[in-house]
Amino acid sequence: MSPNGPGLIATKDGAGPRHFTIHPNGRLAYLITETTATVGTYAIDPATGTLKEVQFVDTGDWNGKDSAAASDIHVTPDGRFVYGAVRTTSTLHGFKIDPDKGTLTAIGKWPTEKTPRGFSIDPRGKFLLSVGMDSAGMTVHGIDASSGELKPLHQHPMGTQPNWIEIVDL
Repeated sequence: MSPNGPGLIATKDGAGPRHFTIHPNGRLAYLITETTATVGTYAIDPATGTLKEVQFVDTGDWNGKDSAAASDIHVTPDGRFVYGAVRTTSTLHGFKIDPDKGTLTAIGKWPTEKTPRGFSIDPRGKFLLSVGMDSAGMTVHGIDASSGELKPLHQHPMGTQPNWIEIVDL
């Protein structure tokens, strides 16, 4: 294995890249930064696999000095929306994805479990499940197919400090 192209891509100093996800079309990727709680859009060159920064958007959850502790990011299976979690504010942030450019427009932010470490979106894109490290709970949020808005539907107790959700489609 060897580096592809430049072998790396830089983010802003101190941003702290955290999690990365690829859009279902394979042409775009999204990154959430832990420290500054920003979400980056990258174009993927299909010939080389290299990344080119397209845009960064701010969730508004960073106070400028302490880490915002953003934790996870996922795209809906239909590729219309991307969501990111921020632990310090216990919120989920949603963005609409422009189908041509891949750029993001904020659609809202919603409270979720305390200190959301991990979340997942079901394979049909109808539900977002979020677990909180400090709540020992999981909230099932419904995803509005047209607006991307999240609505809490049900909360389930979990064990101590849950931090990941894996959905198995049987």
